[in-house]
Amino acid sequence: MDGRPGPGDDVEAVLDELYALPPSEFVARREERAARARTRRRAQDARRIHAARRPTLAGWAANLLRRSRPDEARRFLELGRALREAYATLDPSGLKELSAQRRRIVSEMSRQAAALAREAGHPLSDTVQRDVETTLRAVLADPEAAAVWEAGRVEGVLTPPSEFGAEVVAAAPARREPARARTSGTDPAARKK
Repeated sequence: MDGRPGPGDDVEAVLDELYALPPSEFVARREERAARARTRRRAQDARRIHAARRPTLAGWAANLLRRSRPDEARRFLELGRALREAYATLDPSGLKELSAQRRRIVSEMSRQAAALAREAGHPLSDTVQRDVETTLRAVLADPEAAAVWEAGRVEGVLTPPSEFGAEVVAAAPARREPARARTSGTDPAARKK
């Protein structure tokens, strides 16, 4: 053993393998793969593998959706880029149209994730399915969340940025929060800014 990675030992491939597993199988396989890397004197790879966190059921379902529906996932990521661009430019007509698409597509993709999880023997509760929906909304709103989902390595529920909430995305001024509430010292979102 010369310490070089053998077939199937690439850290990225190992992480992809781990995040494709149901959560119940994750820890045992992670420990097995980390031990294998240590045995091959690849301590840094072993540490990186061991640092991988077991996904929640919602995280696993989101990853499963990403891997199982690559064409739909690509279109979903494109919609997210378009939605973020429309939001950044505050194009009300574009926001309204994209927001309607977002709601419809998030709902459909969440149902697909639930069906895939059920087929894999891990049905999702209503709460977990709502967590998947929240993650998908985050993927549309946040480029960092989109990158995590695109890599298929979601660990838990990803949440959209507060300023990119469903009501704000609709860009209807009457639906926006009043300025005094947004900047109030008692508003938790305002304190974070």
